[in-house]
Amino acid sequence: MLPPEIAKELAYLEISASRRIRSLRFGQSRSRIRGSGYEFESHYKYQIGEDLRRVDWNVSARMQDLFLKRNYEEKEVVVFIVADVSRSMRYSTAEYSKRMRMVQVAASLAFSATEDNCHLGFMAFSDKVEAYEPPRKGKGHVWRVIDRLYGMERSNTGTNWETALRFLRSRLNRMSIIFLLSDFVASPDTKDLPDIPDFKAIARRHDIVPIIFEDQLETKLPTGHGLLRFRSAEGKGEMTLSLSSKQRDQYEAIVERRKQGLRDLFFSLGLECMFLPVSEPFMDPLMELFERRKKV
Repeated sequence: MLPPEIAKELAYLEISASRRIRSLRFGQSRSRIRGSGYEFESHYKYQIGEDLRRVDWNVSARMQDLFLKRNYEEKEVVVFIVADVSRSMRYSTAEYSKRMRMVQVAASLAFSATEDNCHLGFMAFSDKVEAYEPPRKGKGHVWRVIDRLYGMERSNTGTNWETALRFLRSRLNRMSIIFLLSDFVASPDTKDLPDIPDFKAIARRHDIVPIIFEDQLETKLPTGHGLLRFRSAEGKGEMTLSLSSKQRDQYEAIVERRKQGLRDLFFSLGLECMFLPVSEPFMDPLMELFERRKKV
């Protein structure tokens, strides 16, 4: 159960998210998936067997041929929050761990979805599926999801995207907006996202938004002198780094290559990702993300 101080903080987030989301609806986010909705995109030439009810007679009269409207899919929106609760998400050198910041972001997304009358689904995973809630509406459902996410047992260790995505794909019955909340850190012996067929299959049919949580020490070594020992949160590896300027530059270069690799992967699938440092406020970046996703 949520401690009273956490519940109070999240109740404030509910009010804040509800106020700020009023002009930035999930339902106003135009789907990348074409379908039989009502939002006009373009015309295309009639082919035998097409639905004549979709003929644009004005355009057809001008072009002296039959043209139909192609529309974006406009159905009742389903929002899915997929949360990584593996051991690396508990790491923190800031006030909030990645996991606690994830709870806050998940709460804001969930409250926003409820404000826009969307169905909300939820899945938490580590090296297995830890929790699942099918899409439902209502604030009671939202608070149950938040309570389950906050109260996840600490027995989980690694990250298994393959298991999680296979399970998620089997539960996606309608086009959904899927928020992947994770640090995208996994043991080297697990399968990489680009090698998982379910990930690409989900990306083709659904709207995925990866939100990547970062701790400051994961992006930059501290200033000073001496040695710093790292131990893998999801494997058995260890390494020791000196705090020299050369080692610091090498470390930052490795971190930047990893981040660019994630950007390139998501860009190749037509996805927009967001990196979120846990030591910084998250509401403004989250609202900017909604702003970019608003329909034009």
